[in-house]
Amino acid sequence: MKLRFTLLFFIAVIASTYAQKAQNVYLFKDNGKQVADKADADYIRIIQEPDSGNTNFKLLEYYRNGKRKTIGEVKSFEPTLIFDGIIMSYDSLGRRTEMITYKDGRPAGSSIAFHPNGKVRRELEYLTVSPSMNQMIGKSSSVNDFIFNTSSKIMFDADSSGKVNIENGKGHLKVVNKFDDFESVEEGNYLDGLKTGEWTGYDTKSQTSFKENYEANKLIAGESLKDGITYKYTVSMQAPEFDGGQAAWNRFIASTTKYPSDAQRSGVRGTVYTSFVVDGKGRIVDIKIEKSVFPSLDEEARRVLQYSPKWEPGRQRGIPVRVKYNQSFHFNLR
Repeated sequence: MKLRFTLLFFIAVIASTYAQKAQNVYLFKDNGKQVADKADADYIRIIQEPDSGNTNFKLLEYYRNGKRKTIGEVKSFEPTLIFDGIIMSYDSLGRRTEMITYKDGRPAGSSIAFHPNGKVRRELEYLTVSPSMNQMIGKSSSVNDFIFNTSSKIMFDADSSGKVNIENGKGHLKVVNKFDDFESVEEGNYLDGLKTGEWTGYDTKSQTSFKENYEANKLIAGESLKDGITYKYTVSMQAPEFDGGQAAWNRFIASTTKYPSDAQRSGVRGTVYTSFVVDGKGRIVDIKIEKSVFPSLDEEARRVLQYSPKWEPGRQRGIPVRVKYNQSFHFNLR
């Protein structure tokens, strides 16, 4: 991985400070999209060559106003950042927001989050996480580790006034998420940094409530109430599943897709990118061509998705939900 010298700088002060080292400079929007014009960018990312005796690259990110955004080290930076060591994050006013220790791109050890007034908000102790999961998670699987933060222990939690909710991994926590037109709430006890006993909550948007029982962060059983119907479950999040899983879905795509004759005659090849939704009844709906190649190839991709048998729907706390997927179709003349 080679670094190049560049003269494109976001802020003159930053340029003069770090111009002595070989570095790459990138411009980004807040949504993570890379842009070419500094006038369109929300922040700048600088990747510097490693110091002598170090194999990690230095990561420096700055907001438009010159305030630091992220400081740390990465093992690699293309196509994505692989964090390694302590990563410090800041808000646009220069206040610390989080300090996380990484190893080979994964959180490891401890992390500290801060309130805007500088007080410690939360301390986590990260546990070993399972290997990365496939795109589609079977009906017996759970994504709790990724959605509900069960890959870590909460060792300390306090509000901005300093009132302690959890100390030494023990206490009661009430999490309230407020949005413009709804709120979600869940609360329960922690022991040794892990969820334990009965947890309850509700969501005003979906108009649901739930009750769950945990042992050391493991969900033993839960039940949700929506529209007067009770749904029982043992995993909080369950992704949709095609009958037979990912391998069966791949076989279905391969065996059902036909190369349109007009595209063959014209020598057209390429990859059609699509998206679709598996609704609460397991049907594929809302099919969209995200990247077109050729009319007949686009329509063939759409036809295959429309031809799909029903899936086992995804569920959130036992309640069927809509889940969006992406699917590519490769057309290549041999």
